[in-house]
Amino acid sequence: MIVRITFTLLLVASLSAGFAQAAVGRQTDQYRDLIDQFKKAPRGPFQGVQWFCKDGSVWPPKENACRKHGGGHQHGDLSDRAYALRANGYLIANVISGLEPEDFVGPDARLDDYRQILLERFLIRVDDGWVFRRARYYRGALQVEDEQVAAKNIMAALLADAAWMTPERYLLLRESTLLLPLAVEPQLGAKIRQAASDISEADEGFYELRVKVHSMPDAGDSERVRAYARESGLDDLQEAYESLAVDMDALYAMHTTPSQLKLLAEESWNRKFKKEMLDTINALNSAKGLAEAIAVTASRAQRFRKILLQENSYTVHNRLRFLRASLILEQEAYALGNQLLETSGQASRGARLSWLRHLGAAVHATGMLSDRQWQEIQSELFRLGENGSLSVAEYYAGLRYLARITQWSQRSLEFHFGATVERWHVLTDLAQNFIPDRVRSSPLLPFTGILDSLIADASQLSGMKHRVFGQEVATGVRGLNPGLQRGILLLSPERGTEMRTDGIYILQSTRQELTPVAGIITRGEGSSLSHMQLLARNLGIPNLVVDEALYPRIKSHVGERVVVAISHQGVVSIERDSPEWDVIFGGETLAEEITIKADLNKLDLDDRTLKPLSRVRSRDSGRTIGPKAANLGELFHFYPDMVNPGLVIPFGAFRQYLDQPLYDGAPSAFEWMKSQYDRLDSIKDATQRNRETRLFLNLLHEWIENSDPGEDFKNSLRQALGNVFGEEGSYGLFVRSDTNIEDLPGFSGAGLNLTVPNVVGFDAIVKAILRVWASPFSERSYAWRQSLMVMPEHVYPAVLLMKSFASEKSGVLVTSDVDSGDRSWISIAANEGVGGAVDGQAAEEIRVQRVSGDVKLLAQASAPLQKLLNPKGGIEKKPASGSQHVLSHGEIEQLRSLVADVERRFPLPRDLSGLPVVADIEFGFQQGRMALFQIRPFVESRRARSSQTLVDMDRDASGKHAGRVRLDQPPLVSGAL
Repeated sequence: MIVRITFTLLLVASLSAGFAQAAVGRQTDQYRDLIDQFKKAPRGPFQGVQWFCKDGSVWPPKENACRKHGGGHQHGDLSDRAYALRANGYLIANVISGLEPEDFVGPDARLDDYRQILLERFLIRVDDGWVFRRARYYRGALQVEDEQVAAKNIMAALLADAAWMTPERYLLLRESTLLLPLAVEPQLGAKIRQAASDISEADEGFYELRVKVHSMPDAGDSERVRAYARESGLDDLQEAYESLAVDMDALYAMHTTPSQLKLLAEESWNRKFKKEMLDTINALNSAKGLAEAIAVTASRAQRFRKILLQENSYTVHNRLRFLRASLILEQEAYALGNQLLETSGQASRGARLSWLRHLGAAVHATGMLSDRQWQEIQSELFRLGENGSLSVAEYYAGLRYLARITQWSQRSLEFHFGATVERWHVLTDLAQNFIPDRVRSSPLLPFTGILDSLIADASQLSGMKHRVFGQEVATGVRGLNPGLQRGILLLSPERGTEMRTDGIYILQSTRQELTPVAGIITRGEGSSLSHMQLLARNLGIPNLVVDEALYPRIKSHVGERVVVAISHQGVVSIERDSPEWDVIFGGETLAEEITIKADLNKLDLDDRTLKPLSRVRSRDSGRTIGPKAANLGELFHFYPDMVNPGLVIPFGAFRQYLDQPLYDGAPSAFEWMKSQYDRLDSIKDATQRNRETRLFLNLLHEWIENSDPGEDFKNSLRQALGNVFGEEGSYGLFVRSDTNIEDLPGFSGAGLNLTVPNVVGFDAIVKAILRVWASPFSERSYAWRQSLMVMPEHVYPAVLLMKSFASEKSGVLVTSDVDSGDRSWISIAANEGVGGAVDGQAAEEIRVQRVSGDVKLLAQASAPLQKLLNPKGGIEKKPASGSQHVLSHGEIEQLRSLVADVERRFPLPRDLSGLPVVADIEFGFQQGRMALFQIRPFVESRRARSSQTLVDMDRDASGKHAGRVRLDQPPLVSGAL
């Protein structure tokens, strides 16, 4: 009866989850309907117009209503529906004059709100006014003069705040200058507004246009005025209409860069500032040819960036002028770069590399590249160009490294705006265009165009050619994990929707909760050493990153059956599936399959003694405890100062727990579980088997998590905790799963089971242990392992209780280059806080040369949040610093020394050549002190390694890498293939 009741409860819970998911979908539809209503309503998101005074009072619209209340502004008063949307976290309909600049400065700056305000400014530009589409014609709702003054006041506050004058905030500061409604030519703007008022007094029909010009003017207003004059204008005002339109044309006309810089110089009284502008103008006017003009533009823009980020005596107003000058120079570099690309003709490889140096400098000036990233790009360009000749392999590898600039720039923008864009996607799909639009409108566009021509050349020379649906491409894709799979190309599913095992999914990034899939295509790159990436690599699941430029081509095939192949050297092929592939996949199945099999002869389930970490060693792995605790015990033996105290609950304790009856009078949970596995195995219909499996797992998971482990277990646990960790409540514990079926030869199982972080208090620890015991029986964990496992009833989780270590930074290293397998390099991924790199956050990724210690940057950390320990228990998220370095030089040296020492002393298994196997080590740092959390073999897919198809993809290039490339000659091809 209890079982039936539980099943009923589970079905109700499942239905409730479905209803909840449907409710989320309905809410999204409601939000979008509301946005559409605002766009169409005459008053937009406003219910009226009020005076908002500085003392907090609100008054009806009348002249000087706030005079006795400290001043204030008249603008639209948001409707209840707009306030409701804002209360749910969507800060729509922002009136700039209603904002308080002090909200965005200081230690408690409301940066999340600020980013939403900037994103809305983008939507106003690209979506015909956004929610203000009709409200632009609602008199008094928005006043352009007030908006511009308020925008200047916000910028002045930011520029006076030391936190905003740092490299970490420079990009956001500069984007503020681009997006906020700052007045550029106030005198001409005032003349236009007055002319619009004069016409409106003489022509009542012009009233709406007059309000538009006064509230939210844009470059399309001149055509609106001319269209009105043609269709509805008064005969005696035709000259006035045209005069107004001409002034509008002048306001929005394309001025030359020297003329714009001259206007900035004329605005300022500062002689030093004037000289900076005049020196820039003179240098531009003296430049000979496009390449030299780009060089001047980029170097001056970099100079302005340097001035702003060092201590200076300039006023906030002149600092703002420097930012405006930087934006002017960015547009000049963008325009010149595109002209250069169009006229490149037979320019040599060496000339194109010099162009990349200038355009890369222009990208650095925008803030999309950090100083560290720019230094790496410069070094690579110098290395490529210092000799007149280099090998094809060096040429190809260097250009592929330069191609990282696109992902680096995107990740810089995502650090500031990624979470906001993701949130606002609920309101409009246009939000997702924000970052791609910004990248495409920067000097990065001509940079990648020129780089593509060189990579196409290198691909031709090396034979390293990618194929995407029948077309060869030189750039736009990068392989992360080798593998060969076929499946259905699908977009990321809605939240709560199951992923198909035959799905090749297009995701924003590889996420930690991923269930079994056939392939992964990501638009952004997280940590290549995350648990999820390591598991995918282990199982031969191909994973590649696609740039925004190539994404639409791939997306157009969503819903089709496709084949994805990624070779060991990173050659990518995405093609439609067809009968020809049947022969290939038929042959590929001959490769060795992964099988998970518990070693029952080794298991000792009678040992139920809780042991401190100091008393376990590697010989206990698979016998009484899992490899995680056993290897940590080994690490504790060799490095006692680097491994925090721990306590291990063996397999036997869990097996004893399963000896309890499922309910009164029922068989034991273990016997019931075994009978259920046999029953499920006999069900032939896949749909029925999946449904029954889900119900079985939910019941088993719930029983394990909610049953009572008994007083004897609790008393033993309480005593052991006191002996190892001290007084209850004085410590936190990471409660970690450690099963007998992970870190096996051929199967890592990385990240499949639960870790409960920083648990404080005895009752909470007991509850966490039960959750960890239950975690191998979650649907996700079961799905990953079950097709590979023999005798599934023999999954036994031990539990590792490890004292919390408050990592200021943490990560994972692999004792080889994970891309090439070169053991002279170490791969490291790290992030601020606790566990970010292994959880898949966009991490700092570097390669470290074992002998010299040279560091090669692959990616900067760009996750906007870091996870920190809460003293009361659990994890709290706080903003990441955005620093261009996570690991210091000293910390990298500690890791390099550790690798050498571990391979010399630690009893790692040996590979066929007699060397220690490549290891995966998790670590953390606190005030320079290193802590070790895990060590295990780094397991790659045997099937992927032995795939003849993947080997053949690399064979074409193997004999060509030694050839030489002349830089004084033009590329073999003029553009990207």
